[in-house]
Amino acid sequence: MGDEIGLKSVPMTSSKESCALILPNKEIMLRNRQDPYHFTRERVARALIQHTLIGSYHNFAARGLPYPFVAPSTLRPGAAANSKEFELQNSALVILVNGTVEDKLRKSFRFRESNRLCKENLQEVAPDLPELGRYKWSMRHSNHEGFDALLKMLSPLDYALLVQRGGEGESWPFGVSHFHVKVERSLDNAIRGLGLFLRYLERSLYEYGDEYVDILEKKFFEYFNFCHNASGRHCAAALAAQLLAWKRIPATVFISSQQTRRLTFLTTSDNSEEIQVEQYLLLNLDSERSDALLAAGKKWPVDVKSDFLLPGLEGSHVAVLRVRFEHTEAGRPEQGEKQGEQKVRILNPREKWIRLKDEALVSLHGQQAAAIGCALVYRRTSETDEKIQNILKNK
Repeated sequence: MGDEIGLKSVPMTSSKESCALILPNKEIMLRNRQDPYHFTRERVARALIQHTLIGSYHNFAARGLPYPFVAPSTLRPGAAANSKEFELQNSALVILVNGTVEDKLRKSFRFRESNRLCKENLQEVAPDLPELGRYKWSMRHSNHEGFDALLKMLSPLDYALLVQRGGEGESWPFGVSHFHVKVERSLDNAIRGLGLFLRYLERSLYEYGDEYVDILEKKFFEYFNFCHNASGRHCAAALAAQLLAWKRIPATVFISSQQTRRLTFLTTSDNSEEIQVEQYLLLNLDSERSDALLAAGKKWPVDVKSDFLLPGLEGSHVAVLRVRFEHTEAGRPEQGEKQGEQKVRILNPREKWIRLKDEALVSLHGQQAAAIGCALVYRRTSETDEKIQNILKNK
């Protein structure tokens, strides 16, 4: 997931739509895997794709139920989201920090000795947690063979898991340090902060009235490509990512819910206050599109069927779609003027703050780093996708 700098593509056009094999830069891939933070980020990303997406698909299949696929068109900024929650969909909220959360941020990220990851605390908070008897202290390290199983075991717990750098003397620098971590920030303060940052406000949140604030709140969630009325874990993820970005702390917030059925990465860095947004979901490929992709893959140095596709129903296949976004000019601070001299900008509700950057099918497992570039989010919805969405709306 983190090796996409310096990619080269091999174009291949099918009868349905064009696609291209994207090969990773091996030097960057090796360097990232030797860096403990990037190694941990990749490990968490892969574990959550397996658990929240592929694992959820198997949950439905094991009960003989069709999976409620999300149409790629719902990833378009501003698109409406389904409000129904699906109990068989696995969810998670993980905060990965390159370093440790500073003491001055502890009022926003609430963790103490009582929710430090250890067996005694887990037994106190969640004594009926499945697989608790198999928990071992060493599993918390991101290079441990049981790390993925630990994330899967802890993800149903309320609030967030915190993965950060450990203290001196640790055998491996990164691991799960705390569970049940609450993100406590005022949404109004966060909206006001973004409004000031982008110069849509001069001083206070309500200086232009309630209706203006309602628009700003919708744009706040659009900034992360969330639904305009996002709440719960999505709201917590947005608040956490914004604070980490403004402190220029390299981190990634991973969020998946039973409602959206997508996995979102919000990534911050130490060289800007920008937040990178990427989202993953399961894609239903009908037999025609599957056959076209398999035919194109015969000329590629990868095994498309085993690396990218799960068997579906009636000749169809299931794949994992990744979509990466970038903020528009309206969603970035204006350049060229000194801070304090910038005029308040005009807020246009129809002007998007985020837009699609690229999209690709990603491998089902970590052994294959290649991806297949495609264009699906703005493709016309197929009859199969429409049937699925109509069924969900009527339930």
